[in-house]
Amino acid sequence: MSSPNLVVVGASFAGLACARAAALRGLPTTVLERRTAADRSIQTTGILVKEVADLWDVPRRLTRKIHGVRLYSPSLHALDLARPGYHFLATDTPGLLDWWARSARDAGVEIRWGHGFSGSRPAPGGRVLIPAHHLECDFLIGADGARSTVARSLGLDLNRRLLTGLEAECAGVAGIDEDHLHVFLDSKLAPGYIAWAVPGVEAVQIGLASSRPGRLPLEALLAKLGTVFDFQHLRILGYRAGLIPVGGPLRRVASERVLLVGDAAGWVSPLTAGGIHCALAWGRLAGIAVADYLLDGGPHPATVVRRAVPSFAFKRRLRWLADLHPPDRWLDAALGSPLLRRAAQLVFFHHRGLLGADAWREWRTARRRDAA
Repeated sequence: MSSPNLVVVGASFAGLACARAAALRGLPTTVLERRTAADRSIQTTGILVKEVADLWDVPRRLTRKIHGVRLYSPSLHALDLARPGYHFLATDTPGLLDWWARSARDAGVEIRWGHGFSGSRPAPGGRVLIPAHHLECDFLIGADGARSTVARSLGLDLNRRLLTGLEAECAGVAGIDEDHLHVFLDSKLAPGYIAWAVPGVEAVQIGLASSRPGRLPLEALLAKLGTVFDFQHLRILGYRAGLIPVGGPLRRVASERVLLVGDAAGWVSPLTAGGIHCALAWGRLAGIAVADYLLDGGPHPATVVRRAVPSFAFKRRLRWLADLHPPDRWLDAALGSPLLRRAAQLVFFHHRGLLGADAWREWRTARRRDAA
């Protein structure tokens, strides 16, 4: 029976960042992933904010830089937003995850594709036994998504507040400004969230997410956006779909030898539903903490991670407001207001915190400019 010191369940951004960091520090690490390859069954749009691009050396061939956001009201009036020196990266997400997986393997991580997690039990010496895969480990990381099997099987907290997202990868889209993320407010099509059109690396990604259960009206969205873009030669190449936790970080995410990370731990902005930057930064931190804990007697990884992960208290309050689903006529009226413009500027361009000094300095500058 193989006995790695760390087993990570899930080979997406958080799991791979965690596994790679632990392996680089000398901890033998195995990743179990139910998908058969890194580029299969993608569930995210894959946009990277500038903060991620600055910290991780992502290959340029897998990304395309986008400088602004075009925000549309329900009646399709548009407002352009930008911040000097700021950009987003649209990504070839399957290629990016494959690159992350190869980077983890180069660091010494063993990745077992097509190996889903089905349960564990205690083993002698405080270790964790994973019978289905003949593995024993000193620590188990659950990085297996919003509906974590690790969390469910071990009695840890589960995500309760979720958005459902659906996206089409489209070719043949003309008339789209490729230097903007196109964001659509529409409380009928996307209650509790937004719809979007992202000029990606090899296709335009068009999708929406909703806090209401039920089938998502992607066909109705495409019909609406056909009045904004030229869909005469539109071809749908494929679809992506998934659940996005927006309830904030969960409380009970650890036991003595287990820790949840990424979507499994609720590490997603409750307001914007952005989670890749959280997954990479705190997933890496978790990997370092596990290595320190097992190899050098450091503090429990859950203690280390809790110090770093914010509560998102303000964003959770804003999530409550978003879930009220304001009528479209209110959204149409608000789009032209200086207040909404300043608020949108903060939401899209200040991912290190809406209440940070830098964000509110820009808010005050905008107020003075509006008053002049």
